[in-house]
Amino acid sequence: MTVQEPMTKLTKVKRVASDTFRRIMSSFPTGVTVISTRGPEGEPIGLTANAVSSVSLEPPQLLVCLGRDKFTTQAIQTHRGFAVSFLSREQRWIAERFASLDPDKFAGVPILKSPWGLPVIEDALAYAECTVHKLIEAGDHVIVIGDVAAGEAADGNPLMFFQREYGAWHRDQGE
Repeated sequence: MTVQEPMTKLTKVKRVASDTFRRIMSSFPTGVTVISTRGPEGEPIGLTANAVSSVSLEPPQLLVCLGRDKFTTQAIQTHRGFAVSFLSREQRWIAERFASLDPDKFAGVPILKSPWGLPVIEDALAYAECTVHKLIEAGDHVIVIGDVAAGEAADGNPLMFFQREYGAWHRDQGE
C-alpha cells in the first residue's frame, strides 16, 4: 500500500450546491423510519427519517441524523431517549404523516409503548429503543448516537425511499 498525498486540492474546491447534493443523496435508496420520543408534558412526538445507520455491535449502537431546528431533536436532547420504528411498505401513510407539518402526527396512528414508555409504531418491521450516548453537531443537523437498550424485529417488506419517492422493496423470487 502506498501513502497518498493529502487531498488539499479537494479542500480548496467550492462546495456543491445544496440542491445538487440532495439529488446525489437521493440516488442512494434507504429504509424509512419514524423517530419518536416524549415531549415536555410526556406527549408523543416524532418525525420521519431515513438517515439512520448502525454504528456498533458491541455495544449495540445506532445513529440518526436529525435537523437541528426540529422539535423532536430538541426533545431528544432534553429527554435523552428515543425510539426508532422501521416502517413496512404498508405504512407509507405513516411516513407521510410524520414528514408533514401536522401538529398532531400521532392522531389515528396505532402505537405501542416501548419498555421505557416511548411511543413505537405498531406493526413496524422493527423498533429500537435508545438512550442518547452522544450528540454531534454537523452543519444544520445533529447526529444522535444511541445505545440500543431494547428492540424487536419481525418479518415483512420494508418501506423504501429513493429519488425523493416512497416505494417498496421487491425480493428477487427467481434466484
